Amino acid sequence: MAQADLIGALTEVLKADAEASALAGARVFGGELPGAEAASMPRAACVLRASGGVSLAAGSRMAHDTQRIDLVCFGATSSEASGLLAVCGAALRGINRQLVSGCLIHWAEPAGGFFSRRDTDTKWPFAFQPFQIFHALQEAA
Repeated sequence: MAQADLIGALTEVLKADAEASALAGARVFGGELPGAEAASMPRAACVLRASGGVSLAAGSRMAHDTQRIDLVCFGATSSEASGLLAVCGAALRGINRQLVSGCLIHWAEPAGGFFSRRDTDTKWPFAFQPFQIFHALQEAA
């Protein structure tokens, strides 16, 4: 059985969210911001990436796990980046046992507070918040 693509599923959740897509359009990415996107920055865009953390299912024999995900939102201004983070964070927190692109996601909860600042290299405004996601490890139908 194939491994579920959690990052892919979460990007689909944000792309399908009306408020998030109104702000970021199709600029929701898994892993990192594509190089081709950099020429148009700073503007509204989201990146979801795995960030490690401690599994809440450690020691169990379940075919489920928790994964810490970082939600990073960029904007033309700090306020725009923070606003996009608030909208995208609400979309993630709204997941309740949802099957998305073969990935069964039970819940998504903040794993800490958020912060905003400018990237030290690019000087682009961004806002960041970690989330803990409880999901099935194998693809589901």
